[in-house]
Amino acid sequence: MSEIGLFEAMYTARAIRRFRPDPVPDELVAKVVEAGTMAPSATNAQPWAFVVVRDGDVKRFVQERYAETFHAAYARARDMIGRGASGNPKRLLDAATHLADHLHEVPVLLFCCVTRYGAEHPGREHQPRYDSIFPAVQNVLLACRGVGLGACLTTLHTVHEREIHDRLGIPAEWASPAMIPIGWPADRHGPIRRRPVVEIIHLERW
Repeated sequence: MSEIGLFEAMYTARAIRRFRPDPVPDELVAKVVEAGTMAPSATNAQPWAFVVVRDGDVKRFVQERYAETFHAAYARARDMIGRGASGNPKRLLDAATHLADHLHEVPVLLFCCVTRYGAEHPGREHQPRYDSIFPAVQNVLLACRGVGLGACLTTLHTVHEREIHDRLGIPAEWASPAMIPIGWPADRHGPIRRRPVVEIIHLERW
């Protein structure tokens, strides 16, 4: 299995929302999760844990709740696009809708978990340690691209976090701010298009 370089991964890593049904080997899942653990974290606390879900019944449980939230949240956008919008917005919404309706068919759902702030952080008590988990999430996404897997960052499951945590046995003091569907891509990776950096960079001040 060949791997690609870091910058090629960053410049071609599209959010993949359609997947082939082929299973992902355990060692490859472990490899991308290990890449996540190489990310920096506040005080090097490494306050993360990862739950790998392959069981069909559990994935269906998650999908039903994810789809409920998705269709409620994006009903208006879908209606506007249906009245004439075309191009990228429609393709993106179609792909996101496909993921919501077929999430249970994705080979792996990876829940990225992190501890919450305690009383030693006034004003942030009980908030997830976002500053520590999202660098790890990005590492996982780039690692997936590097080894040829597809993946995307999703957060809609958090609307039903308590139910999902109960089903997965995730302790109450933990949060799962990100879920990453992982599998072999049915869509193509990049190159991706972004606004030119000269349009968004400011020197010394805005």
